[in-house]
Amino acid sequence: MVDLLINLSQTPLALAMATSPWVVPTMQSIHIMSIAVIFISVLLIAMRASGYAWAGLSVRQTVARFAPWAWTALAVLALTGIVLILAEPIRELLAVSFWIKMVLLALTLVISVRFLRGVRREAAYAEVDGPVNPRLRRDAVITIVLLVIIIFMGRFIAYDPLIWGTLSPISAIYAG
Repeated sequence: MVDLLINLSQTPLALAMATSPWVVPTMQSIHIMSIAVIFISVLLIAMRASGYAWAGLSVRQTVARFAPWAWTALAVLALTGIVLILAEPIRELLAVSFWIKMVLLALTLVISVRFLRGVRREAAYAEVDGPVNPRLRRDAVITIVLLVIIIFMGRFIAYDPLIWGTLSPISAIYAG
């Protein structure tokens, strides 16, 4: 695996991106802005689903208003993430933090899709004064907590050997 990543990091495209003074910083900036859009969109939906905000709108209306922002930002996030991985494959793909982030992202997506299906199916979520379902509130809180952890894990990628020590495969590369 390490040899494959080393070879990938030596391709002309990877070298061009890694040595460019603007590619990685620009992609990281767009990546971070996309994270902010997702987090704010999901936070607003979660606050409405929990009954803490947007009382004049139904849960379904709130989802219709903010979910497209989150899904679009997720697509941008995926594209910038791919560029960042190609620019620094060893740093990204050997980081424990990266894989924790990816697993938590997959879990968050499953919870989000389940939430959206529930909002579409239940007629009560179309009502402005519709009930706040305890399961919906729980899923909202779990989603926000997962997003916060994902954000931290994304930041931890840069410090993976320092955070995870010998658990990080990157530390073995630096030692060897």
